[in-house]
Amino acid sequence: MKNIAYILFAFFLLNSCSNNAKEESDLKNDIISLHEKMMNNDEALMKNKMKLDTLLKQAKDTLVLKPLVAKLSSADDAMDKWMSQFQPDMTGKSHDEVISYYNNQKKLVLAVDSQIKTAINESNKYLSAHK
Repeated sequence: MKNIAYILFAFFLLNSCSNNAKEESDLKNDIISLHEKMMNNDEALMKNKMKLDTLLKQAKDTLVLKPLVAKLSSADDAMDKWMSQFQPDMTGKSHDEVISYYNNQKKLVLAVDSQIKTAINESNKYLSAHK
């Protein structure tokens, strides 16, 4: 009877480790997927920034243009900062540490993505109104 208990304990222990690894992998993959979507917006961000920079050089009234350029630059900087500090390799970390880190990183990448989309949308509105 003890042997069966040990076998069941070992089975549940191994199954638990497998579920932890899957949870960690799924969360990491979510972050990478969000990052890839965010990078797809990078081209629009830089294109709008270049257009606004050109308009800024020609404009006499820069009260509207400067904040738009600043938002685009800030969003780009936020993306660069997130990418430079993200550490996908969690070797040697406990499951709880990995999940905590990845959950925090997911929140950060979502915030950066929102910042990028907002900057692009605002600059698109300005650019389409001032063609």
